Amino acid sequence: QNDASKNLKEFQMNVSREWGKFVANIPRLPSRNFNSKSGKLDEVLRTFSSVLNGQDLDTAQLLKACRAHLALMKASGASLRLVAKDLESNLQKAEALYKKSPKECQNLSSLLQMERESGIHDGNVLRDPSAAIGMLWIRRSLSFQADLYQSLTYSNGPHPRDAALESYVKHLHPYHGWALRKVFPASLTRMPEKRDLIAVFGGIKSDELNDDYEREIVKKIKALVSEWDPLLDVWRDDFQKLDLEDTRRV
Repeated sequence: QNDASKNLKEFQMNVSREWGKFVANIPRLPSRNFNSKSGKLDEVLRTFSSVLNGQDLDTAQLLKACRAHLALMKASGASLRLVAKDLESNLQKAEALYKKSPKECQNLSSLLQMERESGIHDGNVLRDPSAAIGMLWIRRSLSFQADLYQSLTYSNGPHPRDAALESYVKHLHPYHGWALRKVFPASLTRMPEKRDLIAVFGGIKSDELNDDYEREIVKKIKALVSEWDPLLDVWRDDFQKLDLEDTRRV
C-alpha cells in the first residue's frame, strides 16, 4: 500500500510538472483582457452612442462624450497631442455656458439659439471665447479624426501620416491661417505606423498586438466612426440653420 501511495504521488507530481510546462508554452493572447485594456475606447464609443436623440444632440451627453474622447487622445501619444490640446480648449468654452444654463441648453440647437439671441455674435462672426466657437471647432476636429480613424479600418489603407494630412487638408486647412498651416501638418508627420496606432487605441503595446486583437480594436474604431457620421451631419445642420458657420481663418 505504501508503494502504491508513493507511486501515485510521483505520478501526480509528474503530471503537475508536465502540465506546468504545457501552460507555460501557451502563447499569451492579449485579447482575453481586451475589455479591461480598451476601457478608454469603450467609454468613448458608449458615450457617443447616446448623444443623438432623434434630430437633436443631447448637450450634456455630447460634452461627456467629448471629455471621454479627450482622455483617449491624451493617451494616444505625441502625434495627436496638438489636436487634443485644441479639443480641450474648445471643450472648456462650450462647457462654460452649459454649466451656467443647463436647462436652457439641453440640446445643441437650443444652446446655440440661446447664445445667438444674447447678441454676443455679429451674425456668423462668432465671439471667441463662446460656446458656439468651441462647438464649431470641436465638430471640425471630430470630422478630421473621423476620416483618419476610418483609414485604420482598411486592410490596405494609407499610412496614418498620409491619411491625417489628407484629412487635415479637407477639414481644417481651409480655416487655418499661415501659422497653424505650418504647425498642424508638422505635428501630424509624427504619426506612428498603422499597427502601432491601433495598439495605442486598444490600450496595449505594439508587441502585444496579434491579429485577433487587432480585429477587435478595428471593429470598435469602425463602430465609433459610424456613430460620428450622423451626429456630425446634425451638428453641421444646427449651425447652418442658425447662420453660425464662421468660416474665417484663425
